[in-house]
Amino acid sequence: MEKPFGEASRDRPPASRRAIAEREKAAPAQPEGPTAGDSPAERVQEGPAEASIGAAPLDRLRESSPVIPVEAAPASTRENVTKPLLASEALMEDLAPMRPAQDAARIWCAAVGVGFLLLGGLSIVGLRPDGVVAGPPAFVLGIVALFTALTSVSYRQRALAMVVLGAIATVIGLQSSGTAVGWGTARAVAATALPAALVFRSRYRAYTGARWLLVVAFFVALPSFGHAIAQLALHDPHLGQLGALLVILAVLSSLTGFMGAETTGAGSFLAVAVVLAFTVDLVVGRFALLSAFSPRELVIVLAAGMAFAATAAITSLGLFQILAWRLAADARRIDLHSRRTEHEKDGRDRRPPSGGEWLT
Repeated sequence: MEKPFGEASRDRPPASRRAIAEREKAAPAQPEGPTAGDSPAERVQEGPAEASIGAAPLDRLRESSPVIPVEAAPASTRENVTKPLLASEALMEDLAPMRPAQDAARIWCAAVGVGFLLLGGLSIVGLRPDGVVAGPPAFVLGIVALFTALTSVSYRQRALAMVVLGAIATVIGLQSSGTAVGWGTARAVAATALPAALVFRSRYRAYTGARWLLVVAFFVALPSFGHAIAQLALHDPHLGQLGALLVILAVLSSLTGFMGAETTGAGSFLAVAVVLAFTVDLVVGRFALLSAFSPRELVIVLAAGMAFAATAAITSLGLFQILAWRLAADARRIDLHSRRTEHEKDGRDRRPPSGGEWLT
């Protein structure tokens, strides 16, 4: 039978009642409310003291692991936040660059300038057809070419300077060549226009206008190409036909520039091959006209070939850069989504059908 609360307390053992009384005496009395003697200032001062008991471990934790604010961090520890390069921008720069071969133009100008200075030295020594008379123009062209390479000019200005230098050197070379000025002019024009169109086609392979420029370059090279065919068909076998054969092979190899936009058509390599083929045609043709070989005649012919190659290279590179400066903006108006879709499709087609890896 359950007893009331009071009776149950009376029935407890004496030891238990004594222990409860001792615990009640030992516990401090908690005031139910503010007393009359307590002021608001005293109550405010008691707050931080009570809070400091729990905040002490937090302060020790902060002292052990200090945090450096962002403003106080040195500049060297800050991360350099740069704009990420998008895939479309990389693809656009690959298909239609804005200033291609900018550093190569400086190198070519410096190399051609040194070459012209050497030709001027050969003229002073008397190892060129015009002798001392051809020396000053070669020195002037060499100095101008070096000045173009070393000074800081714009992309368009350097390209124009290269074309002007090449044109002046071509005119000087044609005047010193004597006979066959017409075929020499056709050779120089073909050796300039066709390499420039090939390089432009390789750098702007997705641009339809690059192929039209290549068509124009082929029409420009037709006289020299026809002359080479006539040498093989109408003349008896001789040494000069070797150069004509190289010209025919170089021009026919340039037809790879009409391939699809997924390939460059090896335009850069073919451009060098075209310049070398026309140079060999010039050198071999002049050797075929010599009645007797002598060291002086050998140096004269080789110097003429070197001057022709340097002039054709710098003029074609300058013409290519002028075309790039003029048509790069138009070449960038292409549909990148279709190009990306084609690349993704090619990637899917090249995957192994079983889901594994190709054997290497």
